[in-house]
Amino acid sequence: MQPFNYGYGFWYEQLGIDEHITRFAPQNRQGKSGFENTDYDTRYQLFAGISRAVNNGGEGLRTLSYSSAEGATPQLLLTDPEAVHLEDVAKLIDLLVPVGWVALALLIVLTVTARLGKLTLPGIGKSLLTLVVIAVLCAIVIVAVGAHDVFKAMHEMVFPDDHQWFFYYQDSLMTTLMKAPDIFFAIGAAWALLASVIYLLLTLLLQALNPAATR
Repeated sequence: MQPFNYGYGFWYEQLGIDEHITRFAPQNRQGKSGFENTDYDTRYQLFAGISRAVNNGGEGLRTLSYSSAEGATPQLLLTDPEAVHLEDVAKLIDLLVPVGWVALALLIVLTVTARLGKLTLPGIGKSLLTLVVIAVLCAIVIVAVGAHDVFKAMHEMVFPDDHQWFFYYQDSLMTTLMKAPDIFFAIGAAWALLASVIYLLLTLLLQALNPAATR
């Protein structure tokens, strides 16, 4: 989803990020002024710059900048604690990428094994039911615990205790630009939906190639 900038353009409209920036950017307490005067293209490119950086070991994070008006002196987007946090995110992604490749390899092995008739996989009906149950359970947990508490717990589990990861909108153009954590839940839901669709399509393909391999 990185080539599509994680759908930032779509979520920008759906989450009201423009209005969010207009409200909170003028309240910034870190000396970052005029961000509310930037245009959509600038904001889109800044988000894209953050996305590229965290997928490339954090390279380029500390040089991201914006101009509040034509001819104005560029200002750095991120404070040092924000840059450190995003560098932590980059390290986490570096750790997860091999996990993703291993998962893909296992999927290929399972698919080939099932195709050869040596393994029976759930059919489309059971697969769809399983995905629905998982989605409902996740939704129940999030509603019961609270979305912000879930967000907090996840961050406390994966990031160093002495590194700041929570930023008020008034102290962070990063979180203002993203309208965090709302955009993360939206992107996560989009990822889950895409993964579910791919899984169901693979199940249908396997079922078509070898009906005996599914039940």
